Amino acid sequence: MRGAWLLLMLVGCGYTVQTDRSEAPLPDGSLPRVAVAPFDNLTYRRGLEMRLSRLLADEIRGRSPHPPFRTDEADWIVRGRITHADERIYSEDLNDQKRESSFVVTVEVVLEERTTEKVLGTYSFTEREPFSTRAGRVTTLEQAAEEALRDIAERIVYWLETPDPDKT
Repeated sequence: MRGAWLLLMLVGCGYTVQTDRSEAPLPDGSLPRVAVAPFDNLTYRRGLEMRLSRLLADEIRGRSPHPPFRTDEADWIVRGRITHADERIYSEDLNDQKRESSFVVTVEVVLEERTTEKVLGTYSFTEREPFSTRAGRVTTLEQAAEEALRDIAERIVYWLETPDPDKT
């Protein structure tokens, strides 16, 4: 009964459960040659753009038969910008030390065909990664940011895999 109550609380708070598809490689040739352009960062949290670009390249490398290509060799170019990255504090102790919090990040992604520069699709991804100083797998803001960016990278590759050519 306790598990059902916890699930209801998480659903009520807006959390979602996602299936990890990172261990299922793509069949050969199912994803065109993709390049990952460096992401822009419109937030004051520096370094997120480099981490997201690296995580996205790693995700493509792990799920495709070939690594990401250079921009001049690719069929598709993935570009994007981080538009929001912030910590939301949910509870503090009596000394105003945070106990429960989450890291929220929003990334706008553009998929472009390299040769024609035609935009094939745009999408906005938002990810929230909770963390607690008391218990749990994620205990720091830095860990929460890394997990949120990793989840966004997985979702971007999943989005790239969808057969719909009009991805907007």
